[in-house]
Amino acid sequence: MDVASENIQQQPSVSSLDLSDRQAKKPKFNNNLAEDTMEDISANKREILSLFTAYRDALDSHHDQRERVIKCSRDITALSKKIVFSLLRITQVPANSVFRDAEKLHKQVLDLFRKISVELQGSNSLKYNRQATPGLQEYIEAIGLWTFLQDNTLITKDQVLQRLSVAGADGVVAPLVSVTDEDYILGISDLPGEVNRYCINAIGKGDHEAVKRCLMFLRQMKEGINLLIGSKSVRDLDKKVAVLDSSLEKTERAYYSMSIRASEMNTQSGCLSMAVDA
Repeated sequence: MDVASENIQQQPSVSSLDLSDRQAKKPKFNNNLAEDTMEDISANKREILSLFTAYRDALDSHHDQRERVIKCSRDITALSKKIVFSLLRITQVPANSVFRDAEKLHKQVLDLFRKISVELQGSNSLKYNRQATPGLQEYIEAIGLWTFLQDNTLITKDQVLQRLSVAGADGVVAPLVSVTDEDYILGISDLPGEVNRYCINAIGKGDHEAVKRCLMFLRQMKEGINLLIGSKSVRDLDKKVAVLDSSLEKTERAYYSMSIRASEMNTQSGCLSMAVDA
């Protein structure tokens, strides 16, 4: 019993071994290294926050600029419609007075184009084209009707750019905004509806020549636009072609009706003259 008790006393306890092992295995932290790590994390965090703040500011600027373009385009659309309504009074009001009123409205439209041109500098002209094109198309439609009433011709893209050109601070005359081929084609594609309205007004005045002029003009437009339909290169052109077909059909019916009535009246007048002479 004495030897056993002596051996037991000489063996170290398990709890004391475990404690010493834990102390030996316990990692020793370098306080200086921990501080450096925290500083690196803070620097990375600040860099990430700064980066996303820049993204946020860029997106806010983009959306604000986009909204300004949309608002200005709507104002251009509204004034261009006023030009169209003014021009359609030509069957009731002297032409000089109509064109003079249209010119006043045109100056106001140019002021809006000066305003929107600030937002469409450089690559922004393509970046925000989708937002700016509705007003530009309506403007092309208005001055297209103007050109038709004055010269009985279809306005060209060069003439559109000439209408949009003003002298800058350096005296150089240049267009306020760029006009793509798609903008021009979609703009003149809206013209048949207004030509048809003018035709209906001319029928009320009994202007047979004006109705014939509208019919010839729309037929020529139909022939030209048909060349573009198969290419699928112009967005939304198919929808506008349907309006062109409808306007052309209405104008043809109106012209045929006027021709038949004129023929009947001439026949009746001839028969009356023959009856009187007899």
